Amino acid sequence: MLNPPTSLARLYLIAILLSFTSCAQQFTVSINDQAVYDPLGRLISGQVTDSDLQGCINLALQQQNLQDAAELNVLACANSQIVNLENISLLKQLRFLDLANNNISNITPLEGLTQLGGVNLTNNVITDVTPLLNIASLASVGLLGNDQIPCTQLDLLVTKLGANLTPPVSCKN
Repeated sequence: MLNPPTSLARLYLIAILLSFTSCAQQFTVSINDQAVYDPLGRLISGQVTDSDLQGCINLALQQQNLQDAAELNVLACANSQIVNLENISLLKQLRFLDLANNNISNITPLEGLTQLGGVNLTNNVITDVTPLLNIASLASVGLLGNDQIPCTQLDLLVTKLGANLTPPVSCKN
């Protein structure tokens, strides 16, 4: 027969071992079938990283009666609290994008939008606009309120876009 303190000790040992084993397993956290955390950094296929941007895309799909985000031509996401543009290149047919009044600093993902003709980036926190120089189809850009952009980069954009650039009031030397 087992000694009661010994059985209790074994039970504690088993509980501790089980808790260590369960902590070592990786899991994905989701809310309303939307992944919000994945320890391996995987994304659900067909979605952007920023949940506010994804929400804007979902609303545009509904309003435009489309099934696939790659079919969107116009996307208006002003005042949407967007921070991250990762995977926005999924919107392959996008021709105009309004991202005014968000909190975007990195616009490098826009380079993947090869059909983009116009983008409104007014009142964000952009400090590097060189990715815009790599979009051959780009014809119009709004940058008002992004006063930390280097003047040399703005000069290059003026050369490319001329009067179709709405520059910030000031730039960084």
